[in-house]
Amino acid sequence: MVNKNKGCVFVAVKVKSKQVKKTILSLMVMSALTLPASSTVYAEQTAEQDSYSFNQIIVTANRVPTKLAESAANVTVITGEEIQKAHYRNLGEVLRNVNGIIVTSHGHPGAGSYVRLNGDDRVVIMIDGRRMNMDKGASGRAGYDLNSLATLQNIERIEVVKGAASALYGSDAVGGVVNIITKQGIKDQTSLDISAGSWGKRNYQLTQQGKANGWSWMLTANKEQQDYFSYKDFLTGKVKDMPNSDVNNNGITFRLDKEIDAASSVTLNVEHADSKSGQPYMVPGRSDGVSPLHFPYDYRTSLSNNMALTYNFDKGKETAGHVRAYQNYYTSDAHAYRNGAWSMSSFGNKARGFEAQDAWRLDDKNLLVGGVEWRDTKVDNPGRYDGRSVSNRAVYLEDRLDLDKKWTLSPGVRVDRHNMFGSKTTPRAALNYKMDNDTNVYISWGKVFNAPNVDDLFQPDTGVTVGNPNLKPETGRSTTIGINKKLNDKTQVTASYFKSQLNDAINWEKGSGGKWMPSNVDKQRKEGAEIEIRTALSPNWRVSGAYSYLKVENMANKASSYTEDVNNSQPHGYRLSVDYNKDLWHLGVTGRGASGRSSETFTSSSYWVWDAAVDYKMNENAVAYVKVNNITNRDYELNGTNASSGGSGGPGGPGGSGGSGGFPMSARNYQVGIQYLF
Repeated sequence: MVNKNKGCVFVAVKVKSKQVKKTILSLMVMSALTLPASSTVYAEQTAEQDSYSFNQIIVTANRVPTKLAESAANVTVITGEEIQKAHYRNLGEVLRNVNGIIVTSHGHPGAGSYVRLNGDDRVVIMIDGRRMNMDKGASGRAGYDLNSLATLQNIERIEVVKGAASALYGSDAVGGVVNIITKQGIKDQTSLDISAGSWGKRNYQLTQQGKANGWSWMLTANKEQQDYFSYKDFLTGKVKDMPNSDVNNNGITFRLDKEIDAASSVTLNVEHADSKSGQPYMVPGRSDGVSPLHFPYDYRTSLSNNMALTYNFDKGKETAGHVRAYQNYYTSDAHAYRNGAWSMSSFGNKARGFEAQDAWRLDDKNLLVGGVEWRDTKVDNPGRYDGRSVSNRAVYLEDRLDLDKKWTLSPGVRVDRHNMFGSKTTPRAALNYKMDNDTNVYISWGKVFNAPNVDDLFQPDTGVTVGNPNLKPETGRSTTIGINKKLNDKTQVTASYFKSQLNDAINWEKGSGGKWMPSNVDKQRKEGAEIEIRTALSPNWRVSGAYSYLKVENMANKASSYTEDVNNSQPHGYRLSVDYNKDLWHLGVTGRGASGRSSETFTSSSYWVWDAAVDYKMNENAVAYVKVNNITNRDYELNGTNASSGGSGGPGGPGGSGGSGGFPMSARNYQVGIQYLF
């Protein structure tokens, strides 16, 4: 309930936690203290790119600034303002509301979270074009936990490119690329976001930016705590608390820019994140028939420290380039309590890299972009294998050729040289046709590859698992066709279709000796389609609706035919969002759903989940907000299990599955907060 009284907004929510009550009370008091302030909240912030315009400039699809309607790729842009208004707390929340994207998670706050593009978890994650993937196995073939991102506060926009991207980005870019582009400081400003909510949630976020004498900076610091989380039991319909599901996350980012002249600058990026979280794995009562699969005492700590230094030249031109050196460091300790004794396993991933890119306008019809990359990664897993190093060198070229005023052809090629697998060449070609000022159609084709990770290669013989140093890279191809259509000044439609084939797919299987071992035995094929309609019903109302289709089929070792993947969590996906802005108020409602899921793996074949966020502009420098997640209190999972799936599948997790419903998502929960500008 919201009551406007003498300029203050009081939010009445039924709460059980004393700590939450105290925090909400402090928020109300602080809101009253901000009334005399005179700066602005939204007007002073970076203006949002029009997410309904095909004239957005993107950089990820072609590595050079290109209009969205000319990129010949299936691209989605999520702006920083959209993230702020929805009050997302992690990258997984942001991406799972995008049409066609699948985010998998075991549900509890400290669990890993992984993205799938075009049904594939082999996805490159980047920050300002810098590769963040680790070379150790994570979950499936994924190489980056979305929870590893230090903060969302410094994001200008996120560009998501679906489809084959190995020709530009190398290994892991089978399903596509997620590029997180950070903000540069543009003015002197400090902001503070404080919120509290269900299950003892406490979030504190500070952002400070400035600009003076050719220098600009952006600093963020955040702390997130949660005591536990609750889920709705699909068998009883009762909401239950998950033991050992607390989480404590901290993050700091710093971006420093120095302008050398109008066409060149230097950028320093620093990111730090650390966390400690309970690791219950499954809900209480689950077992593999021998051992329990709920762990009431296990916990994990993690630390990441990343740094990058970039020299930018020819800024503001279509031929802009850069030279970058970077280092990404990540370490994690898993603490397990078994049979009355504690044990600990550690993992470290240290990546160093160098890259340079430039572009050349050859003539009025040819724009050539090219670059070189070098990356070396050392992976430590004490007790399993000593430090192992993998390295890769690459060179890439792509030509954007204007055939005439309507046709644009973009052929490209990349050559990677891996220290263990030798040279690999991946070509691609994309063709864009501009039918008129409101319509373009495109087709893109490319080959892809994915190198085995260190666990695949060097996992020691534990009696249960053993690696395979004779593995080959996974290889394949993918084709995408699509159309962008502006129906009128208020309504736009995008649609696409893709088909992909992957050979030598790596799969962990239990051999005749009873040990899990990876081998190049599988083939995978996927096809899917997406359509999205966005419209402005009035100056105050915006609505979007979307549908996606995904079919995933596997052919296992010695099989004669393909079988449909029962672990596909979104064969049919649905997205609906409603956005309302009026004077001091903003309301956003989002719905996401899925159907056609296998009853072997999931507790229900379909689900719908609704979230809502309400903002109220209290004065010129303070905004109060309320967010409610899973409004209808739906029981559902994003990661299924079944008796034959082997649970986590291979090394790194307990064997067995304990039956479906072991990884439930959060029950209904709320968040109340205030944002300030100083």
